[in-house]
Amino acid sequence: MNWILIIVCIAVGIGLLLPMIQKRIVYKKLTEYLEQGKYKEFEQVLDGFWCTFSYRPFNREFMRLNAYFMQNDAKKINQQIHDLFEKIKMNDEQRSLVAKRAFYFYLEQEKYEQAKKMLDICLQHDSNQVEVETMQLMYSILGERKSEHIRDIKARLEPLKKETDAYTNPAKRVRIGVFEYLIGLQYSYLHNKKESKKYLENALQHCKGTTYEVQIQALL
Repeated sequence: MNWILIIVCIAVGIGLLLPMIQKRIVYKKLTEYLEQGKYKEFEQVLDGFWCTFSYRPFNREFMRLNAYFMQNDAKKINQQIHDLFEKIKMNDEQRSLVAKRAFYFYLEQEKYEQAKKMLDICLQHDSNQVEVETMQLMYSILGERKSEHIRDIKARLEPLKKETDAYTNPAKRVRIGVFEYLIGLQYSYLHNKKESKKYLENALQHCKGTTYEVQIQALL
């Protein structure tokens, strides 16, 4: 009887551990293929049995969306955003996560109507009010071409520039560049060429290698 109990316990343990182990193996393969730029192999694993078994539909399709972003494939990104909202069941947090990615994508594509829809989703579901306020600010400047936020953005920019790793931390450097871009853009709306050029030239330096670089160059 004891041997039967031991065998059952071992079987249950294996049954519990196997999905966890397999999930880690699948995740490692997915990560490696993304890092190597092997997107065809990435999608083969993503659509394979073990990934379908290990991950929920939202997680798989959100990983697919991230892969499309890495490929900078606007057509596939747009379709995947649509499919996520139309075909995948999502909770509020997941809807907000997708909407946030989509919002910045649509801003870059100058698709302001779609960006507004994504902003509205975040306003309804996102608990990070600071980030949502920044999104509202960006939409106001880029989508509605308003120029009333110069003072507000300068107030955010100055403390950021004084941080010790402001220009060595890539994320902070780009954030500084984006703020400078938004200020320069507003000065261009006001036809203040001198101030606009000053901020846009700084923004170009701090946003090198990002999607903002082309937009800033066009303005200059």
